[in-house]
Amino acid sequence: MSLMQAATSQNVVGPTWERRKLSVGQAFATAFILATYTGVLTYIVVIYAHAFTGGFILGFKIAGGAWGIIFGSSFFAYSIFGRRIRMEVPVEQGLAFLRQTLAPMEAKVKDDITTGNRNWNVNTHISDRGLGVGIDLHDMELENAKAAMQICISVRHKVGRMTFISGRGDATSRMPRLRTLILSMLSQPEIIRDFHLWKKRSTITLRPRRPPLPRREMILKMTALGAPLAGMGALGFMDLAQANTLSGTVGAAAGLFLTWLLITHSR
Repeated sequence: MSLMQAATSQNVVGPTWERRKLSVGQAFATAFILATYTGVLTYIVVIYAHAFTGGFILGFKIAGGAWGIIFGSSFFAYSIFGRRIRMEVPVEQGLAFLRQTLAPMEAKVKDDITTGNRNWNVNTHISDRGLGVGIDLHDMELENAKAAMQICISVRHKVGRMTFISGRGDATSRMPRLRTLILSMLSQPEIIRDFHLWKKRSTITLRPRRPPLPRREMILKMTALGAPLAGMGALGFMDLAQANTLSGTVGAAAGLFLTWLLITHSR
């Protein structure tokens, strides 16, 4: 079995969510932050609806009510059901896995004649970069670097965040064509769908994207958080427009928009 076949024969999964139980303290802190965030946004909406000329006391009342509702419902939900978090590959685990997977490359590149006395080794060229695994494909010929890249790509979900030492890609680089090779191989649609591609002066990083929130959980969160925020927004706008129905609709839409921002930007 070839190196590529050995790597791709392993079960590879995409980014997923995992539900974890929270302690009472963790549930309290999470609910408090979420409720405070919601309360502050609600207060701003009410003040804005009054064009900053009044409604400060009303804003406190509405924001306080929203805070209480969100805190109570969130604390109950987090205490009972826990919280979904994104599953990430620990750096130590990804590092060990990639070193083991690419270890046979050492024998393959041993006879490379263009690298001089420098020997490519998994212990020196694959390292822990703090937030992810660093891979240096220098000290091997370009064809072998391409083969190593193919393996890295095939097991990307098992490794997580990877930073490739590409060099600048100019005439002064040790391997001028390496950066172009790495960029072309990482810019494929099937990779970009699940990973962010970050380009720096001499490195290229693949960072896993957040997996989409399950539809059921999105609906539940929009219902639990959207209803009070939409209601508070409608009240604030209608108070300004003297019970105008259109203003209430705009306020409700603003509340739902804030809910969507909360859900999609606090994961």
